[in-house]
Amino acid sequence: MPASIQLPFHFAFDSEARFSSFCCEDPNAPLLHHLQQSPVNSGHFTWLKGNSGCGKTHLLQAFCLANPDAIYLPLQKLLSYEPHSLGSLQHSSLLVLDDLELLAGKREWEEQLFIVCQQLLVSGGRMLCASLFPPAQVPFALADLQSRLQLALVYEVHELSDAGKASVLTERARHRGIELKEEVVSFILARNQRNLHDLMAVLDQLDRQALAEQRKITIPFIKACLHW
Repeated sequence: MPASIQLPFHFAFDSEARFSSFCCEDPNAPLLHHLQQSPVNSGHFTWLKGNSGCGKTHLLQAFCLANPDAIYLPLQKLLSYEPHSLGSLQHSSLLVLDDLELLAGKREWEEQLFIVCQQLLVSGGRMLCASLFPPAQVPFALADLQSRLQLALVYEVHELSDAGKASVLTERARHRGIELKEEVVSFILARNQRNLHDLMAVLDQLDRQALAEQRKITIPFIKACLHW
């Protein structure tokens, strides 16, 4: 992050959010390649769209960890600040915005984002952002902003297959020193919401409870802990 930019906020990263830990199946391979090559890419804006829990935030944070000059702004948290906090970053060279659809309909925030977009286009800066929807489907009130954002190169973040989700769950557990047997992983996937956010929340809960009770994570333990 450039030393000349003084931010009034700080947003913590997930320590496990790295490119190397992103379970990349074939549909997401072009996107992963683009993000890893981005420092030499001439495109100004890249837009990731996909359902909640598909890995968008993981990729944004992995990109930031690989590019120290990037400024990461999760809009869900940034909205607790004043709109000018976004506009003040117009001279940054690399902005990463998460949950961008949350700005739609908030006129002052849209105006500040438009200022940022204009400056990035003039200066050759770059912006990486993520949303549930592609730019044309986000109901921005400011038509000029929407037209600028439609200049972005859009990639869809495809959801993982069940095998991919099982792999992520197993690997995240192993990283914490937990061995999840195959039948345990299958049991969780069969009974829980299958997006990655919910799966990681379940793993957090099981990890805390197993540590408190000094028990292994087994199917009977899961039934008792989660009332399944």
